[in-house]
Amino acid sequence: MCVIISRGTDQHWEMARELIREGQSIVVRLVNEGDPNATIFAYRGAISKLMSTVGRWLVIDYPRNLQKISLRQHSRLPIYLNCRLQSLGKQADTFSAILKDLSLNGSGIVTEEIPHTLRQQPFKLELTIEGQKAFAIKTRICNQRLEHGSSSRMHYGLSFDASEREKQQFIEAALLEIMQRENKLPS
Repeated sequence: MCVIISRGTDQHWEMARELIREGQSIVVRLVNEGDPNATIFAYRGAISKLMSTVGRWLVIDYPRNLQKISLRQHSRLPIYLNCRLQSLGKQADTFSAILKDLSLNGSGIVTEEIPHTLRQQPFKLELTIEGQKAFAIKTRICNQRLEHGSSSRMHYGLSFDASEREKQQFIEAALLEIMQRENKLPS
C-alpha cells in the first residue's frame, strides 16, 4: 500500500526540510553503497503523509513501476595491492593506500581521510611493482564513504583522467602484479 521511510536529522534532511510536505512529488532511490557492482532501484512517487507521533516518518505512495540502473559503467575487479595517492595541486600530499578494486575507467582505494580542501584536486595513483619503475595514472576523487569495519579509514572512488592507452597500461601493470603474486612467479 505504501513505503514508510524514517526521516533523518543530518544536514541533508535539514536542508530539504521545506520541501518535505504532503503531496510533494519525489524520486526514491535505493542502493547498497557497500556493493561495488550495485544496482540502483528508483521510482517516482509522492509524500502522502508526514507522521511524527512515534518517530519521524514519511509515508510515500507505493511504486507502480521501478527503474533499474547499474551503478557502474564497468564492473570492478576486487583486488588488494599497496599503492600511493599523491595530490597534484600546490600542496603535494602523499597518502599510503590499498587498491581495493579496479575497472576500465577507475578504481577504489582505502586510505586515511583526505582533507576536504585536497579532494577537488587531481591526484596521481601510483603502483610500485617489484623490480620495475612505478606505474602511475592521473585520477580524480568521485565519491567517498567510511570503510566498512573501520572508524578512521575512508574508501574513495577514483575516476581515471588519462588516455585509453595510459589506462590500459596501468590496468595491465596491476593485473600482472596480481598474477605474479598469486603464482609466485619471478618479476
